[in-house]
Amino acid sequence: MPSAPREPGKEAGDREPDRSGPPPSELRPFAHPVSDALVLAAVERAERHRPRDEPGVMLGDVFAHMGFVYNGAATRQLRPRLDALLSTGALEQTRRHGVNLLVLTSTGRRRLAQALRQGETPELPESPQHRKWPRSRATASERIEKYREELRALFGEAETLLDASTQARSDSWFDLAARLAAPAANLGAAIYCLTEWPEPDDARPDVDDYGDPDDENLDPEERKRRRSMRMGRRNVIRGEIV
Repeated sequence: MPSAPREPGKEAGDREPDRSGPPPSELRPFAHPVSDALVLAAVERAERHRPRDEPGVMLGDVFAHMGFVYNGAATRQLRPRLDALLSTGALEQTRRHGVNLLVLTSTGRRRLAQALRQGETPELPESPQHRKWPRSRATASERIEKYREELRALFGEAETLLDASTQARSDSWFDLAARLAAPAANLGAAIYCLTEWPEPDDARPDVDDYGDPDDENLDPEERKRRRSMRMGRRNVIRGEIV
């Protein structure tokens, strides 16, 4: 029976899952055994939610969609099931940028559809993209007042510098400008997560296109500038994925 080719220390589709997915605290230890239908359903949903229209998903993302922690021990337990699905053509393996990826084939889709018709309903947990949405909203709610206070303090420094007129050294302004960026961006991200980020629909990937309903009223250059400005607005803590 053919099995997935592996590099030393690597499993099929082996790579750390997307950091925008659920943290380990939201995942359960791997529960063995799992059904073919559950694995196929997890691959199907991971493919449906991938941010780019390219074939293949990482094994770590499949584990996240099953709701399990991804580690070496769990991968070893899943390996016989994975190899069986590969050998029967329900899954295929591909590589992109040196990473092993799993692809759900037409055979795999037929097997999953047949399992559903026969009443074998794989119980997938809440999707990683849907788990991220309330988690980001909760973080934004928790931190938004802190960001406001940071900005109030910086605005107080700005008033002091303004009152000093040209007596204030230029470095004081340059330093203040650098320190304003992160709390201002964090406050904007918190407001976006709380009031502007719609709840994800699992029928499609929840990917931020950096758009806004008012963009149609902007000229192309300003629209481009605004979209660039919005990059990272789902990161409630600047420099971190929450």
